[in-house]
Amino acid sequence: MVNETVNEILAAGIASPFLSPPSSHSNLDSSLNVPVLSLGLDPVKSIYHLNFVERTGGGFDVTQLPVEIICEILEKFVEDDLPHPVRDDTPLPLVSHTCRSDPTKLGQICSRWRAVAVNLPNLWSNILIYNPKFSQVYLTDVWLERSGNNPLDLEINFDHTESNYDLRSATRILQSFIAHLGRWKNFHLDMSIELLGPLYTIVHSPRRPHILESVSFEFYNAFRDQHAEVHIDEIWKYFHGCPTLRLVVWSGAGVYSFPTHAPFQLTHVQVGFFVSIDDILPFLPQIPLIQELQIDDLSKDSSVTISGQQVLLQHLRILTICSHEVPASSFIARLTCPSLETLTINHSNYLDESNQDLQEIPRLLRRSGCYLQQLDLCDSGINIADYDLERCLSESPLRSLTYLPLWMGGISDQMVGLLSRKSTDGSHEFAPFLEALDFPSWNTGTTDGLLASVISSRWYQALDHNHSTPLGHLRNAVITPTQNFKFGPIDEAFLRENGLY
Repeated sequence: MVNETVNEILAAGIASPFLSPPSSHSNLDSSLNVPVLSLGLDPVKSIYHLNFVERTGGGFDVTQLPVEIICEILEKFVEDDLPHPVRDDTPLPLVSHTCRSDPTKLGQICSRWRAVAVNLPNLWSNILIYNPKFSQVYLTDVWLERSGNNPLDLEINFDHTESNYDLRSATRILQSFIAHLGRWKNFHLDMSIELLGPLYTIVHSPRRPHILESVSFEFYNAFRDQHAEVHIDEIWKYFHGCPTLRLVVWSGAGVYSFPTHAPFQLTHVQVGFFVSIDDILPFLPQIPLIQELQIDDLSKDSSVTISGQQVLLQHLRILTICSHEVPASSFIARLTCPSLETLTINHSNYLDESNQDLQEIPRLLRRSGCYLQQLDLCDSGINIADYDLERCLSESPLRSLTYLPLWMGGISDQMVGLLSRKSTDGSHEFAPFLEALDFPSWNTGTTDGLLASVISSRWYQALDHNHSTPLGHLRNAVITPTQNFKFGPIDEAFLRENGLY
């Protein structure tokens, strides 16, 4: 009988592979060519069957599974499966922040499983080092060796609250990564400035990362090195020379302006340094293929005027702007984005008063002719009138909208009325295909029962036991009241009964 340790491992990871089509691994055992789905096993019952398997009496010996199935199990075991990143301190390398599986575990079942695991490069090609420590140095080399010639996803990170890591081990691990520079596909580094020197050696390396797609690196205490800005720029120039590079994160530590050597083929850019509208607009034509743009700190004064020339971003799908004092609406007034699907604006002022012109949102959408699916608005301003917000949304072409989070505290009857309003055919006039609605900071009382009515009328299935009500598309609604706020008894009962807050 398989021992208890194996039972625990199998119960954690063996059922799901039977739900997926097989992969081809003929190089591992060309004599075995058994499709996974041909076994006809019920995935749920299989767990219990394998947990209590016996080698006799009609049992099933897991150590003799075909190689193709073992490969399926192993690869499923290391897939990302957590809904949110988890940053646990561990003495071992990890696959990612959203996968806590250790690929060595299933290899402990028997020598045959171990042989398959050791010779399966996909298990060892994603390496996350969190809080570098001595125990991870040797294991990193083992993972790199077992990854064969596979492209590598590499990350070194640490807990910013404690700085609990070994700098010498971090240096050795980074040097091991650099020894495989030609196989880098995705590289992320967030560590102390002491690792700038080891990383800088790639500038003069004869190796080149010919398949590099994404790069992000940041040295949180870069101010301690007077040459940091120059060396960091040289490293970025080196990476920008990779023709396959598509995604970059230019942090605010050592990078303080748009690089002059940024490659035209970039599709995803995150800007972490302080910028003005004057900084951004001249740069955008240099990256005509941009699909996702995130601006983390639009806060520098600008001399730009709204009547200036428009910038066409033909392929931009996702635009995220965090602005302070400088209104994001003044920036989007200069853009035309025909492919825009997601617009996120997070704006704040020192005086808690909004200085944005919300009408720039419908102007952008009408000018672009895009089919926006997600609109995420957050404004700390306390002077946003119900009329301004309602007008912004009602005048925006949002028939294709599926997700609407509103970080505005003052949601009134007028706004809820917009969400409730229906046309003569019974469909909602505003965002009829809305699937998710989120009010993260509800602090204003509406007429009791109105909120329950609008949610039930949009829900994909009947919530009020009135099955004659036309069903909508809403599948997720989260209403989060601020502290000490109380809903009326009708809304309170409805929200609690349906688990909506």
